[in-house]
Amino acid sequence: MDPNLITWVAVAVVCGYYAVTWFMVGRDPKRGIIVTAYEPPQDLSPSMLRYVWKETFDDRTFWAGVLSLVAKGLATLETEGGVTLARPTAAAKHGSALPKEEQFLLERVLHRHGKKGVPMNLLDDETAYQSSRMAAALRQAAVGRWFRENRENVISGAALSFIPVYFSAKPQNPEQWFALGLGLAAMAPAGFYLIFVLLRLRDLVRGSRKGPRTAIIRRALVLFAMIVPCVAGLILGSVVLGTIFGWQVLLVTALMVGLDLVFLHLMKAPTAEGRRLLDEIDGFRQFLQSVEKLPMDRLDAPGMAPGIYERYLPYAIALEVEQAWGDRFLAFADTVQQSEFLPGSRAFYLGMWDGNPVEVVWKPGPPGSR
Repeated sequence: MDPNLITWVAVAVVCGYYAVTWFMVGRDPKRGIIVTAYEPPQDLSPSMLRYVWKETFDDRTFWAGVLSLVAKGLATLETEGGVTLARPTAAAKHGSALPKEEQFLLERVLHRHGKKGVPMNLLDDETAYQSSRMAAALRQAAVGRWFRENRENVISGAALSFIPVYFSAKPQNPEQWFALGLGLAAMAPAGFYLIFVLLRLRDLVRGSRKGPRTAIIRRALVLFAMIVPCVAGLILGSVVLGTIFGWQVLLVTALMVGLDLVFLHLMKAPTAEGRRLLDEIDGFRQFLQSVEKLPMDRLDAPGMAPGIYERYLPYAIALEVEQAWGDRFLAFADTVQQSEFLPGSRAFYLGMWDGNPVEVVWKPGPPGSR
């Protein structure tokens, strides 16, 4: 039989495996009826809501947790020299009742460096360590209960993916086996991490629409530094495979790596309980993003009292509707006197606003303060 035909039959088998497996375990349950909700579902933290909603940990998951500490009066955020710094408040030592994912962030805030505060930057080693603990806590609580990752199916698919690569390359000696392994070892992780880095460019692109800013330029340089080794890995693997085995091996390898990465995401699926929670999240998100007067006219809707904006802002960040939520608040605030509605107000940093990594908004002070 023609070796090329065997190769493409093997490719079709892998595609068929993924299609059947996705149909059996990877399909999302159908959405239910979405009802507008005015409270966070099941009293979950902003970080947990985003983690379940996106089925992954990202920058917004981290910032939603940080802003939740600010909203609860346990920390303040300020910027100095382009660096966002967190400082604990007097109440921070009594934050033992926090969700586990927020406890890790509070531990980081409490480890302040004198009066300067703690840099809230995922490139900071200590902050990155606490965020990794935060991600692990979210995964432990959510996976299996609200959604399944079905990683064992992807691992089986990745193993099957090697078959068409083997038939295409047909290594004959140890040197060729080494070259094949080197090419695959360079391309697979490079492609995996490149996807996640490129996803971080979305907020950066949105934030750059209003012109270059220091924070955006700095973030762009960091992302560029991450993209370079990923691209280098892909180029190295491509050169090795293409030079030694020919273009077909390179094509088949790229196809299999891409297929594995796509189904690593597609295989994630909500459980029945998770589907109900997602419907509740969609209902709460409807409330946060509805800028028009309704549904705030309803008797069961929360009033625009001092603290309501700050309380729900971390959830708006988590669910990507902070601009609409901010527009609603600012539209209402424009109709009243600041001394009546925002006594003792001051600025703080929320991490994202209109796509910008960092921006100032108003934080209401304690009731009765001047």
